[in-house]
Amino acid sequence: MKSIQQLTLGDQQAALWFLGQAGYIIRSAGVTMAIDPYLSDAAAASAPEFSRLLPVPIEPEELRVDLWIVTHDHLDHLDPETIRRYPHSDRTQFLAPRQAARKLESIGVPRAQIQILHAGEEWSGPHVTVRGVFALPTGADVLDTTGYLLTFANGRSVYHSSDTGFTPLLLEAAPRAVEVLLVPINGKWGNLNVEQAIALTVAVGPRLVLPNHYDLMALNAENPETFRWLCRQRSMTAQCVIPTVMQPLIWE
Repeated sequence: MKSIQQLTLGDQQAALWFLGQAGYIIRSAGVTMAIDPYLSDAAAASAPEFSRLLPVPIEPEELRVDLWIVTHDHLDHLDPETIRRYPHSDRTQFLAPRQAARKLESIGVPRAQIQILHAGEEWSGPHVTVRGVFALPTGADVLDTTGYLLTFANGRSVYHSSDTGFTPLLLEAAPRAVEVLLVPINGKWGNLNVEQAIALTVAVGPRLVLPNHYDLMALNAENPETFRWLCRQRSMTAQCVIPTVMQPLIWE
């Protein structure tokens, strides 16, 4: 976490760090946030076949963020072990859809620190605005799944699509001309496959696109090079970046 906190950024710059699966830390305009950090091996407790293939990049006790965003209540996105071990819940703002918000409160996050945010709704905090974006739930247990568009005071923007199934409505509802798109490509358990992730990328038209949800669990994996190859074949203006865990991506 020290390497994240100590990285010097210009006023117009932003940086993100991939945590594996669909988790990220993002810094810009004086704000540090986490999205869906899965920083344990909790899934392996009941299903060893979903054990982590990569070590935890940051221990929950070391994590410190101003804003914590949860896209839906699946264990690899809302991880009770990570949150229970996180020592700053009383000073961090949490944003989540309704079911996930209830889970956060049930595992000890103070109610005053939780803001419910669904598609079409907007929350503004110091130096950042977050808007909920439609996502097609991947299961009946997460019907409130929500993507999020982050817009910082310096103009930097990121769209995290969340886990989502494919429907033409996803393309219609997605924000346009976003700088960075974060999109799943695993194509399993209802999630976008590589071709569908390409369709979303074309609709959004980002400067940078980063695939996710392909690396952490053997049964839920995909080859990100397939996604990058298709990006090149479609002659898209977006640059496809296959992130390395904990290596900062800086843009302005």
